[in-house]
Amino acid sequence: MDVGIIATHVPPAKGYGGVAVTCGVLTKAWAERGHRMALVASDESISGRLRAAEVQLGDTVAVRLYRCYGWRRWGFGLGAIPAIWQLCRQAPRVYIHGIATWPSTLAGVFCRLLRKPFIVAVHGGLMPEHVELIKSRKPHKWLFYRWLTFPSLRRALAVHCTSDTEAAGVRAALAGSGSILLVPNGIDSRAFQVADYPARPGMQLCFLGHVQQEKGINAFIRAWLQTRRSDDRLVVAGRSVDGAYFDEFLQLVAAADGAIEYRGYLSADDVKLLLAQSHFLVLPSGLEQAGGMRENFGNVVAEALACGRPALVAKGLAWDHLPQIGAGWVFARDQSAVCQVLRAAQAIDAEGWRQMSQSARHHAEQALDAVSLGDRVWRALAEPAELGPVAGLAEQRT
Repeated sequence: MDVGIIATHVPPAKGYGGVAVTCGVLTKAWAERGHRMALVASDESISGRLRAAEVQLGDTVAVRLYRCYGWRRWGFGLGAIPAIWQLCRQAPRVYIHGIATWPSTLAGVFCRLLRKPFIVAVHGGLMPEHVELIKSRKPHKWLFYRWLTFPSLRRALAVHCTSDTEAAGVRAALAGSGSILLVPNGIDSRAFQVADYPARPGMQLCFLGHVQQEKGINAFIRAWLQTRRSDDRLVVAGRSVDGAYFDEFLQLVAAADGAIEYRGYLSADDVKLLLAQSHFLVLPSGLEQAGGMRENFGNVVAEALACGRPALVAKGLAWDHLPQIGAGWVFARDQSAVCQVLRAAQAIDAEGWRQMSQSARHHAEQALDAVSLGDRVWRALAEPAELGPVAGLAEQRT
């Protein structure tokens, strides 16, 4: 075994978003290089318990699932204790997906006790606004972070961040201690095909993600309703996790008189089909000021770019460069900025859109290649001496 991997949820688990997806993409990239791995995760999925045989991440990956019950979102299950302890003992090095969940916390503690080298991917858990929200409104969770999470992060070879904003949050939370590895999440573009310009009346936008406040979709809809033309459409796909916010969303859908379609949770194939039918993906995370910015990367943007779909994204994630590469627009977190970007998108003709589509796909293939980016993370984990002393690991930028 070359490395042990700990995750709370793992594909094909449904309903747990980007962390599980990133775990799958990175593990497959490492498997493509022939690295031998063992992975421990919960068997949780909203569609039913996973079996190890269903987790297809590569022939060199041994999958060990423990029974999850009780706090399913956090991957709780007492079976995690022996499974993660055994993995940390056996593996020469460990990669941990996420913080403050049951398995990720255990893994950090066990690695420290066993003095095993490890890297932690924080996956948005220390975005600056999210940390401030925890400090001000969730004192018990803040104590958990201070007593259990932060000591592990300070002992890690590096904290894996995917955006400058996320890295700034880690530096602030750890008061400048610890080391940061700044590498974006990857995408396997070979799994996505580029469809031509959707020849339909008006402009279709799509939103892929949970219908919840931190995703900002309701605020985006309010701006969109101010600018939409008669043939423009918005399709929303994702499950609801916030009752009051979802009720507000349904009211906005009703006010749109059929211009907004809500499709609920979609399979991976249906997501690709929706992207092919749409002109732009939208990701307005953080647009709701009260919700704060929790998103750190936005895997759906990488998927959209791989499909040749430009994106409209809130400022402050990993996508502020989209206008420079001609693959979309970035808007400040206020309605006037959203309206301005929407009007710019409406003004693009078919030929201009096709140029943006080509730029999007090119960026996904060249800058977001999962195997190449996986190599950078692997070197930081397996060969830290090449990057400098462990205590002062050089920051790796995109």
